[in-house]
Amino acid sequence: MTDPTVTRLGNLRFAGIPVTGWPADPLALAEVVRAIVGAHPGDPAPALIGPACLWYSHGPEDAPPARWDGLAGSAMTGMVRPGAAALDGRRLLVEDYRNLIAWTLPHRDAAADLGRTWRRLADAAGAAGRRLRPYWRVCLRARTLADGNLLPVTEVQVFVEP
Repeated sequence: MTDPTVTRLGNLRFAGIPVTGWPADPLALAEVVRAIVGAHPGDPAPALIGPACLWYSHGPEDAPPARWDGLAGSAMTGMVRPGAAALDGRRLLVEDYRNLIAWTLPHRDAAADLGRTWRRLADAAGAAGRRLRPYWRVCLRARTLADGNLLPVTEVQVFVEP
């Protein structure tokens, strides 16, 4: 088994639309967020950075996966105009997080098993004397293999107090 990687992310602004549970197509929701950001530029001009993510507001042990509350979207620089929304009325939410330290593991199982990967991270952070923050995220990345093909990679991240 791999050990968690620990990364200091610093400050992060996350732009997303509300989701409950694990969405059927999280990448499509990230594209909805990209369209909203593009249609409602603010000052400074916004830009989405990094992979598509699902950001959950409570640990997965607080409720079954179908009841997880969170956001689907991506990290963002800049700002959008207030009230930015998709054509179907879904409002864009922008949240700022400070002094983020992420403990990360790849997740190779079904979405229903994300709680197990979260638990491994939570246990490792606790054993190191770190206190968890009440939110966590799942990043959907793609890595390029030597033959040029893309390998989808899912990572679970918990955040700890600095």
